[in-house]
Amino acid sequence: MERRPPMGDRTGYRLVKLGDAMLSLAEETLAPLGVKSKHVHVMETLLTYDGLSQQDVSRILGIDPNVLVGVIDELEDRGFAERRRNPEDRRRHLVHVTDAGREAVETSRRLLGAAEEAFFAVLDPAEVDTLRDASDRLLAAHRPGWQSVDC
Repeated sequence: MERRPPMGDRTGYRLVKLGDAMLSLAEETLAPLGVKSKHVHVMETLLTYDGLSQQDVSRILGIDPNVLVGVIDELEDRGFAERRRNPEDRRRHLVHVTDAGREAVETSRRLLGAAEEAFFAVLDPAEVDTLRDASDRLLAAHRPGWQSVDC
Protein backbone atom coordinates (compact mmCIF):
# COMPACT_ATOMS: atom_id res chain seq x y z
CA MET A 1 0.00 0.00 0.00
CA GLU A 2 1.42 3.34 -1.08
CA ARG A 3 1.19 6.14 1.45
CA ARG A 4 1.20 9.87 0.93
CA PRO A 5 3.41 12.14 2.98
CA PRO A 6 1.67 13.38 6.15
CA MET A 7 0.74 16.69 4.51
CA GLY A 8 0.08 15.16 1.10
CA ASP A 9 -3.60 16.08 1.14
CA ARG A 10 -2.82 19.80 1.45
CA THR A 11 -2.90 21.66 -1.85
CA GLY A 12 -0.31 24.19 -0.68
CA TYR A 13 2.10 21.41 0.26
CA ARG A 14 1.65 19.84 -3.16
CA LEU A 15 2.32 23.18 -4.86
CA VAL A 16 5.52 23.60 -2.85
CA LYS A 17 6.64 20.11 -3.87
CA LEU A 18 5.85 20.86 -7.53
CA GLY A 19 7.82 24.10 -7.23
CA ASP A 20 10.74 22.17 -5.75
CA ALA A 21 10.56 19.67 -8.62
CA MET A 22 10.46 22.46 -11.23
CA LEU A 23 13.39 24.28 -9.60
CA SER A 24 15.44 21.07 -9.51
CA LEU A 25 14.61 20.44 -13.17
CA ALA A 26 15.60 24.00 -14.08
CA GLU A 27 18.92 23.76 -12.22
CA GLU A 28 19.68 20.41 -13.85
CA THR A 29 18.77 21.79 -17.27
CA LEU A 30 20.88 24.94 -16.88
CA ALA A 31 23.95 23.27 -15.35
CA PRO A 32 25.68 22.66 -18.72
CA LEU A 33 25.48 26.44 -19.38
CA GLY A 34 27.22 27.22 -16.09
CA VAL A 35 24.26 29.22 -14.80
CA LYS A 36 21.48 28.75 -12.29
CA SER A 37 17.86 29.76 -12.52
CA LYS A 38 18.55 32.83 -10.35
CA HIS A 39 21.09 34.04 -12.93
CA VAL A 40 18.64 33.61 -15.78
CA HIS A 41 15.88 35.29 -13.78
CA VAL A 42 18.06 38.37 -13.20
CA MET A 43 19.24 38.50 -16.82
CA GLU A 44 15.68 38.13 -18.16
CA THR A 45 14.65 41.06 -15.95
CA LEU A 46 17.59 43.16 -17.12
CA LEU A 47 16.75 42.40 -20.75
CA THR A 48 13.10 43.29 -20.23
CA TYR A 49 13.80 46.60 -18.48
CA ASP A 50 17.00 47.97 -20.01
CA GLY A 51 19.30 49.95 -17.78
CA LEU A 52 18.22 49.00 -14.28
CA SER A 53 20.10 49.73 -11.09
CA GLN A 54 20.78 46.94 -8.63
CA GLN A 55 18.16 48.50 -6.37
CA ASP A 56 15.59 48.35 -9.20
CA VAL A 57 16.32 44.67 -9.84
CA SER A 58 16.14 43.92 -6.11
CA ARG A 59 12.75 45.62 -5.85
CA ILE A 60 11.29 44.03 -9.00
CA LEU A 61 12.36 40.49 -8.14
CA GLY A 62 11.98 40.75 -4.38
CA ILE A 63 15.58 39.66 -3.87
CA ASP A 64 17.49 40.94 -0.84
CA PRO A 65 19.95 43.61 -2.11
CA ASN A 66 22.90 41.86 -0.44
CA VAL A 67 22.04 38.57 -2.16
CA LEU A 68 21.58 40.31 -5.50
CA VAL A 69 25.06 41.84 -5.32
CA GLY A 70 26.48 38.31 -5.20
CA VAL A 71 24.33 37.16 -8.13
CA ILE A 72 25.44 40.12 -10.25
CA ASP A 73 29.07 39.51 -9.23
CA GLU A 74 28.68 35.92 -10.48
CA LEU A 75 27.16 37.15 -13.75
CA GLU A 76 30.05 39.59 -14.21
CA ASP A 77 32.60 36.85 -13.46
CA ARG A 78 31.03 34.73 -16.23
CA GLY A 79 31.00 37.67 -18.63
CA PHE A 80 27.18 37.71 -18.77
CA ALA A 81 26.57 41.15 -17.25
CA GLU A 82 28.41 44.36 -16.52
CA ARG A 83 27.91 47.33 -14.26
CA ARG A 84 28.19 50.75 -15.89
CA ARG A 85 28.04 54.17 -14.30
CA ASN A 86 24.64 55.80 -14.57
CA PRO A 87 25.15 58.81 -16.85
CA GLU A 88 22.45 60.68 -14.91
CA ASP A 89 23.89 59.90 -11.48
CA ARG A 90 27.61 59.05 -11.47
CA ARG A 91 27.34 57.63 -7.94
CA ARG A 92 25.10 54.80 -9.14
CA HIS A 93 25.60 51.90 -11.51
CA LEU A 94 23.26 50.37 -14.04
CA VAL A 95 23.51 46.67 -14.85
CA HIS A 96 23.48 45.51 -18.45
CA VAL A 97 23.49 42.04 -20.01
CA THR A 98 26.42 41.42 -22.35
CA ASP A 99 26.24 39.68 -25.71
CA ALA A 100 27.44 36.48 -24.02
CA GLY A 101 24.65 36.89 -21.47
CA ARG A 102 22.07 37.37 -24.22
CA GLU A 103 23.27 34.16 -25.85
CA ALA A 104 23.05 32.31 -22.54
CA VAL A 105 19.50 33.60 -22.03
CA GLU A 106 18.43 32.52 -25.54
CA THR A 107 19.87 29.06 -24.98
CA SER A 108 18.29 28.81 -21.53
CA ARG A 109 14.89 29.77 -22.98
CA ARG A 110 15.07 26.88 -25.42
CA LEU A 111 16.33 24.38 -22.86
CA LEU A 112 13.90 25.42 -20.14
CA GLY A 113 11.00 25.47 -22.60
CA ALA A 114 11.73 21.88 -23.64
CA ALA A 115 12.18 20.79 -20.00
CA GLU A 116 8.91 22.43 -18.96
CA GLU A 117 7.08 20.87 -21.90
CA ALA A 118 8.36 17.43 -20.90
CA PHE A 119 7.45 18.03 -17.24
CA PHE A 120 3.86 18.93 -18.11
CA ALA A 121 3.50 16.22 -20.77
CA VAL A 122 1.44 14.09 -18.36
CA LEU A 123 -1.30 16.74 -18.63
CA ASP A 124 -3.33 17.48 -21.72
CA PRO A 125 -3.17 21.04 -23.12
CA ALA A 126 -6.53 22.00 -21.56
CA GLU A 127 -5.26 20.94 -18.12
CA VAL A 128 -2.10 23.00 -18.59
CA ASP A 129 -4.26 26.01 -19.52
CA THR A 130 -6.42 25.44 -16.44
CA LEU A 131 -3.34 25.21 -14.23
CA ARG A 132 -1.91 28.40 -15.73
CA ASP A 133 -5.23 30.23 -15.26
CA ALA A 134 -5.60 29.06 -11.66
CA SER A 135 -2.01 30.01 -10.81
CA ASP A 136 -2.50 33.44 -12.45
CA ARG A 137 -5.55 34.10 -10.30
CA LEU A 138 -3.86 32.89 -7.12
CA LEU A 139 -0.76 34.97 -7.75
CA ALA A 140 -2.85 38.04 -8.59
CA ALA A 141 -4.80 37.60 -5.36
CA HIS A 142 -1.83 36.96 -3.09
CA ARG A 143 1.06 38.72 -4.83
CA PRO A 144 -0.49 41.95 -6.09
CA GLY A 145 1.48 43.46 -8.95
CA TRP A 146 3.31 40.23 -9.78
CA GLN A 147 2.38 40.59 -13.46
CA SER A 148 3.10 44.28 -13.84
CA VAL A 149 6.21 46.02 -12.67
CA ASP A 150 6.48 49.75 -12.23
CA CYS A 151 10.08 50.69 -13.02
